[in-house]
Amino acid sequence: MATKAKASVTPLDVIEEAAAFEGFSPEDFAIFEVPDFAERMPRLRERIKPKLSQVGEALAPRLSEAMGEALYPHVAQHQRRTINPPEETWVAFARSPRAYKPFVHLRVAINMDKVRVVVFVEDDAEDKPRFAANLARNADALAQYLAHHPAIRAYDIPDADGEPQFGSALDAETLRAFAERLNRVKAQHAAFGLQFDKAHPVLQSGTEFTDAVVEAAITLKPLYDCGAISNFTFTYVPEGI
Repeated sequence: MATKAKASVTPLDVIEEAAAFEGFSPEDFAIFEVPDFAERMPRLRERIKPKLSQVGEALAPRLSEAMGEALYPHVAQHQRRTINPPEETWVAFARSPRAYKPFVHLRVAINMDKVRVVVFVEDDAEDKPRFAANLARNADALAQYLAHHPAIRAYDIPDADGEPQFGSALDAETLRAFAERLNRVKAQHAAFGLQFDKAHPVLQSGTEFTDAVVEAAITLKPLYDCGAISNFTFTYVPEGI
């Protein structure tokens, strides 16, 4: 069943971290337009990485409460890149303090034109078989849930134009077919999320942005639980019923 985070008093240190993060500016998004690796990477490290670190520290306790398990922040390092600069960078939240890629995780990611809050499962993640099995088993209930949350996008399930499909288009058959693909295609990963255009006013305030991320994570929780809980069973009951 879909759950919502319980109301609680936000610790002072978390409030301070959120206040330290002043939001994302047009200059932050413009960094991703710099084509040269040698020029873009230092700017990402100097300007974007510190902001993602602030976001990670501010959000880790709140997302831990929302997801029902301890989550630890990891800012992407992109250490394997030597030629092509990343089109997107992120802070990930995972249940291990040492790594995030083996596990289903939440990403707060920034690129040239938007910020995304994403449930992500790497193509070689330990949680991938469990995520696929739970996605297939709960396809009917999840399709109902997604129909009522049409802003959720499936970034790895494209429409006829190659764009990510919205929740309203993700019927049970489509979800089961994607689950089968996850099991069959070694290089297939999974990413479901919500996004904010770079002009969205919520991105300009640290406190408003962190609140929006928590709300987005709660909305995405049934998909997160597909990777986090063995034999996960989801029952969708529309709000107000």
